Amino acid sequence: MNTKAQPLLPITLPRTIEAIKSFSPGQPLTVIVASYPKSGTTWMQNVLFELVALKRFRDTGEKVDLDHISNFCPFMENDKSWVFGEDCDASGLQGNHADAHAKVGATIFNTHVYLDMMPADPGVKLIYMTRAPRDVCNSFFHHLSHQAAEDGGYEGSREEFVKDWSDGKIAFGSWGDHLRSWLNDDGTCRAGNCIRVEYEDMKADLRGVVQATARHLGMEELGGEEMEDILPRLGIEYMKANIDKFEPKSVKWVNKGDGFSFVRKGAIGDGKKEFGDGDEKVFLEGFVKFPPPGGCSGLVG
Repeated sequence: MNTKAQPLLPITLPRTIEAIKSFSPGQPLTVIVASYPKSGTTWMQNVLFELVALKRFRDTGEKVDLDHISNFCPFMENDKSWVFGEDCDASGLQGNHADAHAKVGATIFNTHVYLDMMPADPGVKLIYMTRAPRDVCNSFFHHLSHQAAEDGGYEGSREEFVKDWSDGKIAFGSWGDHLRSWLNDDGTCRAGNCIRVEYEDMKADLRGVVQATARHLGMEELGGEEMEDILPRLGIEYMKANIDKFEPKSVKWVNKGDGFSFVRKGAIGDGKKEFGDGDEKVFLEGFVKFPPPGGCSGLVG
């Protein structure tokens, strides 16, 4: 397992990490979707919300609507997600998160930290997302260059970003280190309570990913009518059209007048299209310094 110190955003404090490690589930079902940033985290958050909302409807007949994904699935390493006492010990989650979790009878989080920072409870369900790294790097550049500097945003050029990304000098460290913290060398999850989901599989077979995720949560698979009901709300276009429900509240955003949206295109291969020759050379050098697990080498291409 990776034992390197992980670079994190300014919104994460030492007490935040302690709160994560010591978290004790307050609902019968607790699920954490983890990833290196821009690997389909928000997309999977949306899948998880729809599944736990469906489970609630099956169990009680109560329908729960999404107001904002951050209420139901808070960013685990955002210090503002937690309530702390005078001794800096976390006493629980902020009221909006606790209330949202009570509505669906499940606790959901998203995170970008290493596996060794996760709660020790083996009953917590973990989902680890992976995505082709050129697309990850490209999307993370667009993301951080529109995030406020005081919250860890990036103010350098694209070329500088690719160099810093390859050197593991940006928030959350290197892509290879992150994957190695969560995955064995054959690409399988280190934790027995974890499944790995590839972004590309969500693009190719969203129905199949939804069913596999439901099984991981201990739910019966979705019937035809149930699947047809939720699929329209899981599409990238739906998320873009309803960006007010999906743009994270954990950081501030900078409007540069260039039409940036937190949910962009969700395309496969855009990273390679936007890379220049210099970007590609620097990008590949990063895998010599921080190689991913052997079972993930196909993602590099």
